[in-house]
Amino acid sequence: MKVLYLLTCLFVVKHVIPQNAQEINGDILARELNKVADSVGWSFLQNEYNKLRYLETKPDGEKLVKEIAKKIGGRMEEVDIALKRLKEAVVEDQLSSANVPQDCCVDGEYQENVRFRTHVSEETFCYIRPSYVSGDDISFPTTKVLEAMKANLNVKHLQFQYIGLKTGLFINYPSTRLRDCDSYDPRFRPYFVSSTATIPRDVVVVLETSASMRGDKLFEAKHAALTVMETLGVKDRFGLVVFNDEANTLEGCYGNQVVPVTSTTKKSFRDFLNSQQAQKGADYDAALRKAFALLKGSSSVEAKDRDQILLFVSDGGDNSGTEGNPLEVIRDENEALNNNVVINTYGIGTGINSNEKQLLRNMAEQTLNNNSYGHVKRGQCEFITDLKTTSLRKVMGTYYKYDSLTKSTSPTYTQPYKDFFTNESVITGCLPFAFNGVFHGVVCADILISKLVAEILYLKHGEFIYAFIIDGEGRTLVHPLLPDPRDVIAQEQDINNINNFETSGDVSEVIDSMKKGSNGQKPLNTVVLETRGQKYLDGDSKRAIKAVFYWAPIAPGSNLSLCIVMERNNTVSDIENFNQPISGDFVYHRWDLNRWPAPFCRHFSRYATQAKTTVKLTPDAFKEASLYTGVKETGVRVKQLKDYISGDITTNPGLKTSAIKSIRLTYPMEKLWMTTSKEEAPYLVWRYVMTEDGVQRQYPGVRLTDDYDHKLRPWYHRTIAQKTINVVSAPYEDSWGSGKIISLTRSILKGGTNTGGKVEAVIGTDFSIYFFNQMLEDIYPICADRTRYSCILIDNSGFLVMHPYYIETTSPIEGQIHITYLEGKISRSLIEENIMYKQPCRDTGNKKEQFTYRVKLKGANLGGIIDSENGYELRPVSGSNVFLILKKRRSSDEDKCCDSEYYVSPSSIPCGTEECSCLCYKELSFNECRNEYNITNGFVPCSSQLPTLRSVSTPEEDKTRNLPTCFPTDCACRKTERECFRTSGCSWCKSDKNGNLVNGFCDLKEICPSQQCLKDVCIRKRCGPPECKNPPCDDVSNVVIYASASGGAVVVVILIIIVVCIIRKKKDGHDDTYLDATHEVTIFSKPTSDCIDYNTVPNCYTSTLSVTSEESVSSNAS
Repeated sequence: MKVLYLLTCLFVVKHVIPQNAQEINGDILARELNKVADSVGWSFLQNEYNKLRYLETKPDGEKLVKEIAKKIGGRMEEVDIALKRLKEAVVEDQLSSANVPQDCCVDGEYQENVRFRTHVSEETFCYIRPSYVSGDDISFPTTKVLEAMKANLNVKHLQFQYIGLKTGLFINYPSTRLRDCDSYDPRFRPYFVSSTATIPRDVVVVLETSASMRGDKLFEAKHAALTVMETLGVKDRFGLVVFNDEANTLEGCYGNQVVPVTSTTKKSFRDFLNSQQAQKGADYDAALRKAFALLKGSSSVEAKDRDQILLFVSDGGDNSGTEGNPLEVIRDENEALNNNVVINTYGIGTGINSNEKQLLRNMAEQTLNNNSYGHVKRGQCEFITDLKTTSLRKVMGTYYKYDSLTKSTSPTYTQPYKDFFTNESVITGCLPFAFNGVFHGVVCADILISKLVAEILYLKHGEFIYAFIIDGEGRTLVHPLLPDPRDVIAQEQDINNINNFETSGDVSEVIDSMKKGSNGQKPLNTVVLETRGQKYLDGDSKRAIKAVFYWAPIAPGSNLSLCIVMERNNTVSDIENFNQPISGDFVYHRWDLNRWPAPFCRHFSRYATQAKTTVKLTPDAFKEASLYTGVKETGVRVKQLKDYISGDITTNPGLKTSAIKSIRLTYPMEKLWMTTSKEEAPYLVWRYVMTEDGVQRQYPGVRLTDDYDHKLRPWYHRTIAQKTINVVSAPYEDSWGSGKIISLTRSILKGGTNTGGKVEAVIGTDFSIYFFNQMLEDIYPICADRTRYSCILIDNSGFLVMHPYYIETTSPIEGQIHITYLEGKISRSLIEENIMYKQPCRDTGNKKEQFTYRVKLKGANLGGIIDSENGYELRPVSGSNVFLILKKRRSSDEDKCCDSEYYVSPSSIPCGTEECSCLCYKELSFNECRNEYNITNGFVPCSSQLPTLRSVSTPEEDKTRNLPTCFPTDCACRKTERECFRTSGCSWCKSDKNGNLVNGFCDLKEICPSQQCLKDVCIRKRCGPPECKNPPCDDVSNVVIYASASGGAVVVVILIIIVVCIIRKKKDGHDDTYLDATHEVTIFSKPTSDCIDYNTVPNCYTSTLSVTSEESVSSNAS
């Protein structure tokens, strides 16, 4: 009978499955995905939002732009007042203390500080003195200055404050451990130098590289030249000439003009300078002519409004020849520039004779020049004979004169740069100060941009609205296409002209008005870019809108202007009906600041409560977002939030009304997740809902990282960009220990999915990739035939959601893998059919054209394609972002379009000549010397990368030790792979620690992640009471199957024949009408098999935790 049973099975495989092989129906998977979405509560919560009544109002753009500009301007005025307070204290104090403060280069008694993101002491300042600066006669600030600095801490957007002296001394507050102490000199920093200038500077360094400069002289001269370059600010320009018998500059555009100081040009100069060697003689004439040529390369109009400075470095020995005269060259060339050029000369070494010294003095004095061509500006001449005792870097780095400076009464500001401690973007504001009318130094403060412009970063006055800030030169401080100022990994961006980001036809009128400090409004048609997830993987979606631009100046004297772009006829929706407080609807996620109810458990690596959901609030939940970023939370603060939300107090601690409504609207999810969802879908790892107004609710209740913000995460943007469908993610490693998982998320919309209304929230869940694979094999039996077929899922960017590689590998998943990496033949076919195609955008900061892929069925292929030649078919999974591919395995499957390693960023992969390639880039033509693109038309900018915040997780090992798991622990009683993966905490073990195959068995996921044992002993655990109170489901079903095999085999054969006939009959009249993968399923038909229902609880023992598992959370809970 067993033989007959086996023959029956072979008959099924040979005759039934092939009939279905060319008719895999994506709607079957679509129904299962809808069930998963409903098991986490999507339909339930959407229906709750459908019941709401909304009050629609039209925002006043003109009023809004003025309000936000006034707030930002008010913060800048606070900086102005703080700097003036510090300046007055320093001038009054005269730095009269002989008491030496804390050394910034030595460890002190510092405490961790959330605001400064490092260990500091707010009770004192510290100092740095460069090694080449004498310690004689140095005095320090008194407590009067310290008190002024402490008072400035009330300005919440200020970071470190400091004083830079013209002696090279540096005072920092609050005190902390700094680096580069021997070489850090405030006089060489742009914030210091920009305070000494009233107009921009053009600086050319002329450096001798003759044979006599070998050794320390050339080394020190190179170092000094780079120091000069580093002093220059964003408005300044730089040029470099090296000379021996010939004068040379960098090739290309560098050879005929001075250039802006950017990261690109600085690297080019640095590389060029490092390549120079000391050889041959020295021709002063040739060097000077080349240097003046660089200065002449700028237009005469620009030169009138700029200081022009030439710094000449030599160790003597001019070989210009008998006909040459450097003084005549200077006269002729500078008179052509109206004697606008100042020349400083530096003689180094002991080999300079008296005649050579006199020549260098005369060059600085420009003794042959005539004032009739313009006032001759006399320069300085310095001789450094001993480079070991006198720093050439210090002498050249202070090429500017302080004593005759015009003393500015308003702060000067740097361009944005990365702060060392926070890694966020800051600007520095400085004020110069003088003692007895003589310039003595600057007082400065760093301003955190994310706090300065918080209203822009958390702007929400409709669905299509954004804002940007520019200065009077058109440089952009903040824009959605620039890196987010909160991003701790983004690089500083030099390309910041607003014309790179605002490309609408008539926007130039708006920009010109903003530069002049005017205000106004103008309707324009524009294109809004929205990220579809990760910049280099998912790309952007574009939407043309009819918009109105509103702009206004930020503050008098700030030179900044704000513009808000708002969709025409834009409306803001406010929920009218307001739920009453419910006891327990708000349990804050911080277990250390409020009491959690028991039972407590260990959910993988996280300390959790099964009794409640926990709630976290992002800055979006507060009226003044800037007051809730980078601030240490306290138990008192959490209690205020809890008491106000529950109705126990009436004083609002700053919450938006909409956030309170979201807390109450999402609270019913708690009961659903703890009962129905938990029972019907035990395979779900996490359940969560996160709203547009900053409310995060999750189950089991856990603590999130303090600065976690879902609206800055790719999964959230990927979901709202495809707001009417289920969005399935590519697999990834769960950072909280549940292994390889896939997420399913879906938007909750105002008015329901049929309206395509505005997003109110996103609900989501995670589940094991192995569970998902088992589900595919159950609903598509052909997928279980792994020797002949592969079932593959890709998303609409072409990334693999399911692939045999993910199941077979035990290596961690470090990122998303594109189909071009593993399935070359299918990729080429999809590209030939124009189903998968590249989408370009201009990666502005990196000067590249970046390519991502899109996958879309259209026209005759709307229902999918069958490609017999390449052995695959593709079907849309309607109502989702994924496509199902059935591939026939062949011996020649090893074929790729992309040979790069899986997880290399596409921004570092150049495109080849093949149409089918990796995600890649092409270089764009860019003029480094003007810091602008040679071609601007025809390119759409890429959106910025979503910011990475500086998150710090709180260790929970001590709290989770000895706690029971939150999920059932009867893994050993689950006899089959299918039943094993039905529980989120179980994994099917297939191999031992060394990779050797073992007889499969079920165990805890932490014992056997990725289906490979971590422990030395890899054997099935004993299964029996009390672990298993009921026999596992599949054991019972197996008994039934085998008991009926002998008596019913003939009947089975007859039934199979009938089924085959029915299938063939159906195929003759097959209606191959499929929805596009971006359309929504509205009809739910009966599952193909009554035996397979992933939302029906199995007849297996499910453990329940006792409420007495732990009595208290923390001794300091409130």
